[in-house]
Amino acid sequence: MSPKLLFLLLAALLALPAAAQRAGPREGTINASGLTVAFDEGLACPPIASPFASPTRYDSSRRPIDRFGGLHGGIDLSLKPGTPLLAVADGEAIASGEGGLMEGIYLWLRHAPEDTGLPFWVFSKYQHLSAPPDLKPGERVKAGQPVGLSGATGTAGKHYGTAGYPHLHLTTFYGPSGEYEIKGMSGSMVSAKGAQLDDPLILYLRDIRDLAEVRGLPETRRCVRPGIAGEDGKVLPQGSKTVWPVACKRK
Repeated sequence: MSPKLLFLLLAALLALPAAAQRAGPREGTINASGLTVAFDEGLACPPIASPFASPTRYDSSRRPIDRFGGLHGGIDLSLKPGTPLLAVADGEAIASGEGGLMEGIYLWLRHAPEDTGLPFWVFSKYQHLSAPPDLKPGERVKAGQPVGLSGATGTAGKHYGTAGYPHLHLTTFYGPSGEYEIKGMSGSMVSAKGAQLDDPLILYLRDIRDLAEVRGLPETRRCVRPGIAGEDGKVLPQGSKTVWPVACKRK
């Protein structure tokens, strides 16, 4: 190989990480979005215990390297068992059941662009529920509606010990189409046509045209302020299309 060709090859390889980050995540990859979340001072909302693309769990321990390169594929909220989990937007239930270790009882929702105000379809997955959700495939849900209860299913053993870790793991996929297939031994995997795994905090962005814009946002737009549902079930600000997946309390 000539020195010139070798130089060009090395330059291309060095450029790959930056290009991949600009393009956003693809199947099997994780890239931090740079987004953070904040709530009004008068509200107490369950915070993120482990953010998207974090290399550590809620307890600061390192994640295993054999999944997504050791990076987190969703967000975790530490919750007491039985905490009501809320639909992050209007949509419909498309699948539920019980998976294996690190998955537990799960629920999939599908949200059309008109449900979220975003320019793509969103598929949201709730994991570790305490009991099977009382929703049938095709049943519609409203933003802020309780869709299940938090638990620790699928977390007992190994790192978390016999008691497991009660929390919500929320995963989101974003894509150009509402088409999907249900896959996996337990039916727990939904493969959506052209969809990409990415940060659930993207749900709370406005005025974006595609995922590629997310990582180029200025600092002033990287802190999202989600709509919330109060303990009375009312969504604030009124008319918010997307809400935090757990109710917030007034301080």
